[in-house]
Amino acid sequence: MTDVHFTISSLVFYSLGVRGTSEWVFVEISDTDGITGTSELTSPGVSLDIPNALTKIAKRLRGTPITDETEITSLLGISEGLLRYDHIQATAISGIRTAVVDALAKKEGATLAEYLGGGQGADTVPLYANINRAMLSDNQGPEDRSPKLFGEMAALAVDQGFTTIKCAPFDECHAPYKTSGLPSQTKPGLERVSAIREAIGANITLLVDCHSRFDLDSSVALESELHSLGVSWYEEPMNPLTEPGDLARLRACARMPIAGGELGYGIDVFRNLLRRGALDVAMPDVKYCGGVSESASIGLELETQKPGSVSLHSPAGPASLLASAHATSVFNGEWPLEHAIEEVPWRAKILDPPELVESGSLVLPPAPGMGAELNRSFLTKHGCSWTP
Repeated sequence: MTDVHFTISSLVFYSLGVRGTSEWVFVEISDTDGITGTSELTSPGVSLDIPNALTKIAKRLRGTPITDETEITSLLGISEGLLRYDHIQATAISGIRTAVVDALAKKEGATLAEYLGGGQGADTVPLYANINRAMLSDNQGPEDRSPKLFGEMAALAVDQGFTTIKCAPFDECHAPYKTSGLPSQTKPGLERVSAIREAIGANITLLVDCHSRFDLDSSVALESELHSLGVSWYEEPMNPLTEPGDLARLRACARMPIAGGELGYGIDVFRNLLRRGALDVAMPDVKYCGGVSESASIGLELETQKPGSVSLHSPAGPASLLASAHATSVFNGEWPLEHAIEEVPWRAKILDPPELVESGSLVLPPAPGMGAELNRSFLTKHGCSWTP
């Protein structure tokens, strides 16, 4: 960090409908010199609450030179403890922190990874393919969540060069359950996982995300089934932020890594989850955890202590994927970075230069900051923009 500073003078938001009710939301902040910083605010089901919260934060910071974005919460007098329980504020703070880092890196003429103190000179970052979002409703017909389509989407990802596939197959499951052991509601989900394994063979890594749909008893029973199908990680069978004790009990008998924590804010949350044995793999999300620099710090610390302990959560749009890739290149973890494939055919056009994924890896653009700007004309034509 240097004495280079960024002073917020204006901001503009962009939003664009994606698939079903999903919407990608972005913010671009500027100073009087015309330097801009970009971040993504996408969060399911929150509507305008996050942009409104970010607007209030930006107004309070307007005119204040910022040399270190980690000081933003103290400048605002916001407790980091509060942000662990307020998802809207945490996302707004994360968004403005990432945008300020992007702008500061541009002012220094450094890529985001270089500015954050690393990057290993990487020009690509390995990805894994999250196939779930591609199978959500596109408003043009009934939703297809058949095992056949799960298998076909996984095979498509392999054909595109991905060697690790993730699915979220347990739509029908919601704890608590009336009986002990393996819930009958898991049958369709296990059929989907089986179809994927049959389609991709034994040598492709398969990850399963459970979206916190189970309790301790059902999680233990399901772990055995997934292990028999060659699953390589078990993501959030329970919510690690609210059920860390039960996750630690599950982890004590599990034969595969337990992953999760996507809604956690701040490095202390992830330190504690690993220390108490609730997780093997922490999954901070740049949109929620405190921004791109916080996610890089989490990765650097935890990966130093235990290699393979961090994999960023990143199933949203191209701006958050690019920021996450820069952070991932800083800590250079053992797991690839998440990427939601085939959600919409025009995804790459959101950024300029366009997002480029080749053979299962994201190509990092060489320009300063994140290396890409929002394609304002495309977003305005196909979505909407507003200045608060």
